Amino acid sequence: MGRPKRDDSRDTRQEILDRALELFATHGFTGSSMRDIAKAVGVRESALYHHFPNKNAILTTVLESSGPGALNSLMTNDLVRIIESLGPHQVLRTMGETVLTLWSTPRERHLLRLIMAEMPRLKEAGLFDLQAQVWRVRTRIGELFASLVERGLIKPIDPRTASLRFMGPLLMIRVLHLSDLTSTPNLEAMREDLMRHIDSFWETVKPEPATKKEKRR
Repeated sequence: MGRPKRDDSRDTRQEILDRALELFATHGFTGSSMRDIAKAVGVRESALYHHFPNKNAILTTVLESSGPGALNSLMTNDLVRIIESLGPHQVLRTMGETVLTLWSTPRERHLLRLIMAEMPRLKEAGLFDLQAQVWRVRTRIGELFASLVERGLIKPIDPRTASLRFMGPLLMIRVLHLSDLTSTPNLEAMREDLMRHIDSFWETVKPEPATKKEKRR
């Protein structure tokens, strides 16, 4: 079987990243060589080095735009203003829909499988520290809840505890529904689990209704 014909019009750099991630998820990072990646992309091995100096650089580039750190893209500077406009419950549900769309992409599913299989080796090699990534996301979410408490949009709660209560089930739902690459995920069932969690979480943090005396002030 000959080498696949290269299409010069495609984004070769992105193709390298996509095919490499698929190989890493299927065969492991150490079990995939630059030669394997070149064959999957349909280019000569030497062509890979025009884009990346080595396999480690390919993985690092993939991880910079994917994985747990991708949640940081949801935590924009305007998020609190949006929450004040739409209401925190609705924004949390919208965030649930957003992570569903993000996590169910082929790239994120392959990355999840890679992290689950290779996490200790990747950390030891200094390529990826999942714990540090999750801590950063937790810190950002904790800051968000602190802002909501300050504005009276949710009840007074410990932001660090709230971030754990919010994040923990999200990560569990992701693993339950998206970690098996051999089957097509049931996204509707995943959406139901996400929204059930978010609605339940909201019931524990929503502000108490104002009393008649407070309303008259």
